[in-house]
Amino acid sequence: MASEESFVVLVHHRGSIKRKTRSGVKFTDKDPLCIIVRPTTSYDDLISSVLRKLGLECVKRVKKFFYRIPITVLQEIVKYDCFTIGSDEDLQVMFQCRRQFPEVRTPELLAKLVDVVSISGGSNRNTTTLATTARSSSRHAVASSSVPAYEPPVQPVVSPSFAIDLNGSVGDEVGT
Repeated sequence: MASEESFVVLVHHRGSIKRKTRSGVKFTDKDPLCIIVRPTTSYDDLISSVLRKLGLECVKRVKKFFYRIPITVLQEIVKYDCFTIGSDEDLQVMFQCRRQFPEVRTPELLAKLVDVVSISGGSNRNTTTLATTARSSSRHAVASSSVPAYEPPVQPVVSPSFAIDLNGSVGDEVGT
């Protein structure tokens, strides 16, 4: 099946986003990685592939990806915009665009890398660090085998002027 074929994605990791170019949006990194993906690749798998290829698995984490998304194709000219990828659903947009715009043979991503944060709160290159994932804050942290992962219980906040359930239960009363 053609939709299951592997393809190359260029992943920029040092550059920035340049807007208002002739083609719309451009990534400035001149030395991107080549990553092979399939339409079944998950967001977490993409993150792992990028960090592994860079050799930064315990040092950096991917905060998010920016996708150079084709928005119009007129004759031989392709115009691009920028789309943030932060989940499996967002990643499916890239796969759909690849099917929809065959003129764009190689999708491009810009990986926003940040330092891994240690348990003490600082960032360093120590392998005994707690790596928070690039997904939402509701996801659990990823820990190395020598550091136990600790997630403190979430406590509701109550004040005379307002009450909110930090677990995200909209409309529920706190403390009942």
